[in-house]
Amino acid sequence: MQSRDLPAAFGQEVLIDLTRPIEPAAQAWLAGLMRAHGLLVFPTTGLTADQQRAATACFGRIMRNLEGGPLENYVSNQRQSSAPDGELIFHYDYAYDRNPTEFISLYGEETAPGATPTRFASSARALDLVPATLRAAIEKRHALHACFMDRAAPAAARAAAMDDAIPRGQPGWSSADWRIARPLIWQNRAGVPCLYACLQHTLRVLDMDIADSDALLAQLFDTLYRADNVYEHQWRPGDLVIWDNRTIQHARPTPAAPTRTLRRFEVCEEDLTNLYLAIGRANGYV
Repeated sequence: MQSRDLPAAFGQEVLIDLTRPIEPAAQAWLAGLMRAHGLLVFPTTGLTADQQRAATACFGRIMRNLEGGPLENYVSNQRQSSAPDGELIFHYDYAYDRNPTEFISLYGEETAPGATPTRFASSARALDLVPATLRAAIEKRHALHACFMDRAAPAAARAAAMDDAIPRGQPGWSSADWRIARPLIWQNRAGVPCLYACLQHTLRVLDMDIADSDALLAQLFDTLYRADNVYEHQWRPGDLVIWDNRTIQHARPTPAAPTRTLRRFEVCEEDLTNLYLAIGRANGYV
């Protein structure tokens, strides 16, 4: 077992044989790497779905499908995909939920040369990069995140969005309530702090005029997405990428034509994807 830096300011490439059972000592080593780096890339010569799932399960409970088995999805331009088409700007999956996905696992089942890359930005590292005066300005502030509205929405609509959503699972909840306020400085389950705001889902900073909120978020995004805080993964067949969805954001540039089929598993205490896909398909989003 070995690991080495990626060609980026965060993340590790991990050399381990995932075709063999992963012993407890190796699981603990991988968990420590994830805690420290947030993004792990495993080059392999090929993995079955069971082997990918076993590697992913080192980090927690695999999200389940409607039948109670492991939820296996695909992000693909060749078959039905669990992700919307087109460009995806930087986001955390389920940033707008009280319990967002903890870890995401993508495996390059079929990737041709020139296939669309996946981009990652470290929210944990970004917090260390924020100037002291700016960090002091956000120390006790919260931001509102939503699913079916984003920062491209008119300022008046974003300003009117309140932190008054019915909690998911409570009577009266609908997809319009899929929003939540969270501290701008948040942390994952392991206690790693991060700058929790993203282009796709963060509507505004609470208790601020919308123009001032937009200006503050622009400063934060300048730090989050600066070139030295972004890693672009060029997919190779057999690549397995697993990341901490609470400290690492991901994005997809405008898709290219070459074949790209990525097999996906998620780690979460709840089965959010079934609910999201039902809503998304009903509205034509996926």
